[in-house]
Amino acid sequence: ACLQKKMRLCLLLLFIDLVIGLYDPRQVETEVVLPELRFLYQGKRISPWHDIPFLAVGNDETSLLSFVCEIPLGTRQKMEIHKSLKMNPMVQDKFKDGSPRYYKYSPSIVNYGAIPQTWENPDFLDPDTGLGGDNDPIDVLQLNEKSCERGAVQRVRVLGALALIDDGETDWKLLVVDVDDSSNATTWKQLSDIPTERIDQVTDWFRVYKMIEGKPMNKYAFNDKPVDAQHALRVAKQTHEHWQALIQGKASCTFKKEACWVQREVPLIESDEL
Repeated sequence: ACLQKKMRLCLLLLFIDLVIGLYDPRQVETEVVLPELRFLYQGKRISPWHDIPFLAVGNDETSLLSFVCEIPLGTRQKMEIHKSLKMNPMVQDKFKDGSPRYYKYSPSIVNYGAIPQTWENPDFLDPDTGLGGDNDPIDVLQLNEKSCERGAVQRVRVLGALALIDDGETDWKLLVVDVDDSSNATTWKQLSDIPTERIDQVTDWFRVYKMIEGKPMNKYAFNDKPVDAQHALRVAKQTHEHWQALIQGKASCTFKKEACWVQREVPLIESDEL
């Protein structure tokens, strides 16, 4: 009970800070402590999964979310926010034999990452796929031409999503653009603004990229077609609600037979005014 009260207080303080506009994603920094990439805010260590806000701030668009870059465009190293390590650092994923995981099919054709404060609950049957979630924060395919920096936090506009089915699990892929980039992609406002050939390229890549590892071809709901921004945002908000249930102790999460790390000892932001 004491821990739950502390968690609720942290969330309340974070919410107040966001409302008065104190959070600045440009102040999120990373440091390498091998084999981990750790996250800090104003000199204090934070969890990229639990402490970086779901909604991007400092904007007048309701569809902007926070995005954490894990695999920059053109790279192969499969990095991910680790769910069970303390403070959820970013580490390189591993194959079943313990070797570091890289994309074997080709370098990444998108800036790949996740939306913080989300969770695809394995025990929740997604109404669009009829399958449980993949137990991860919701995945993001950032479509800008410029490579993101691993660990960077960006403000992204949601344009749509692909309902990927990977090994019998729901594995949504949000289609987004970094609104603070200077490329043409920042002018894309909705799903129809994305060139058809770009959508086809991404859809085909994520359908077959694991086959070179001996795994079956992935599938999609909706006859392989992406859903629009409204649908995608509804899915994202649903995964945010699942994350809220997780940190409130109303749901449980394990990763590689270990409990997911969800505790926080201090809020993301501390204000002298509070």
